[in-house]
Amino acid sequence: MTPKDLSFNSLKGKAKGLVQKARIPAKDMALVVRNAVGDLDTESFKSWYESLDVKKRSRIDKVTDRLDQMIKDKARQRTDARIATAGRLPNELSPEQYEIIYREELDEIKNSLKLGVLQGALGVALASLGINLWI
Repeated sequence: MTPKDLSFNSLKGKAKGLVQKARIPAKDMALVVRNAVGDLDTESFKSWYESLDVKKRSRIDKVTDRLDQMIKDKARQRTDARIATAGRLPNELSPEQYEIIYREELDEIKNSLKLGVLQGALGVALASLGINLWI
């Protein structure tokens, strides 16, 4: 495993712990994660979210905000590491240059999370059909 994979797995572990603390059902949490990484269109998420009771909404808001913050923090860490690897300091770059690198890292994290959500959904669908694939 590469160091990038290890840091990504730690992010996934933190998110999973956050979900367990909030006691949000897995089917609802999949929608929350898909919304956080941009894999779900806004209207579908809003219509589903408005159908929930207020107590459940507040829990989902807390989890979504925390998940977004964890993704942004991880992207910032990876941006700083990438700049340091290039032999420079983050304050040597202009804000525009830093933002470009930050957005690239953020997109990479979100894309890897999208793939993870897709694999998880596929695994659940296959398991419900009684099919077991070791991927």
